Amino acid sequence: MWKRIVLTLLGALISASSLSAASAMERPDAPKYGKRGAYAVGTRELSLESLPNITIWYPAQRIQGQPQRTIYQYGPLRGEGRAYRDGQVDRRGAPYPLIIFSHGLGGARLQSVFYAEHLASHGFVVIAADHPGSAFGDLLTGRVERVLESFARRPLEVLSLLEYAVRLNAEDEMLRGAIDTETVGVTGHSFGGYTALSAGGAQLNINAVRESCEGGKLPAQLCLYVQSEEIVWRTRGLSAAPQGLYPPTTDPRIKAVVALAPSSAPLFGAEGVAALRLPLMIIVGSQDRATPPERDSYPIYDAVSSVRKALVVFENAGHYIFVEQCVPALIALGRFEQCSDLVWDMQRAHDLINHFATAFFLTTLKGDAEARAALDPTAVNFVGIAYKRDGAW
Repeated sequence: MWKRIVLTLLGALISASSLSAASAMERPDAPKYGKRGAYAVGTRELSLESLPNITIWYPAQRIQGQPQRTIYQYGPLRGEGRAYRDGQVDRRGAPYPLIIFSHGLGGARLQSVFYAEHLASHGFVVIAADHPGSAFGDLLTGRVERVLESFARRPLEVLSLLEYAVRLNAEDEMLRGAIDTETVGVTGHSFGGYTALSAGGAQLNINAVRESCEGGKLPAQLCLYVQSEEIVWRTRGLSAAPQGLYPPTTDPRIKAVVALAPSSAPLFGAEGVAALRLPLMIIVGSQDRATPPERDSYPIYDAVSSVRKALVVFENAGHYIFVEQCVPALIALGRFEQCSDLVWDMQRAHDLINHFATAFFLTTLKGDAEARAALDPTAVNFVGIAYKRDGAW
């Protein structure tokens, strides 16, 4: 019973926080790529049978005299954003590279609207879906099996979103010809960071951590995936658990990955992480206790085979700098800590997250030389940020 209550509260907190401050303007001291881009932003709600809740953001035609304003609705929760609802596509820069966003455990496709809108304003099409089994509301049942099934399906759902974007680009009256589905980035937070890494090429190697679980070296949450591994391999459509690496769940059209506080690194192991060869940026808080960087982000960064990789560490930041700021209801419930940070001003954190991720995607998906220069270590001089990059930039 208590476990169910905790899961319920966690899902509610993460999801509710997603509908708060999407309309906030960047601070005056926002860095270059933390400032809103040249494009107005449009947004639409879409649906697939397997993924019934999908939102898309895209560069839109600016409407003279009409501010960009929309209401995002998630169940009983409402929040304001800076976009035109069902706005017409701005085709001057089309087709635009596609970026697929994956939410955290108990989260929602709208948990980081500030991020999705921002990328769209810089000339990307961004698409996100609620992952069935691990989105807000799904945890209320307390069924661990659904989370494990989602763990197995999530990377495949990213690939489904890619195929759906191909259909939209070919058949949808509004979006036809607007999406470059051959140039794709994947990004996600926490459980969504695991999803992005998997879609980028990292491969599960659950057998590699079995001994660590038996020796009590890993937390129970991660060992649960090993103890119930049959759910994972059956959901993946396999006839038995692989002896070694699981088959990859990636696509050659995916060109770059941004992982925000990614989780579950031990389930890849060094060999599974090494299978990821795409350009990679990891952004994480040094005091993240949900996905400790010492367990997840840092080993991932060291083990990947990426020819270009960058690590951005928000010193003393926790896990929730990547979600929207608090709605009043959460503050009234005494849950301010779940949609804020003990050290960082959330708007400052959002501006810097936007700056690094946008510059990275502009560099890797558009070949933008100015954005690449902004990621040079000599250009990164922000108080509270530890930064390094490796490889041939």
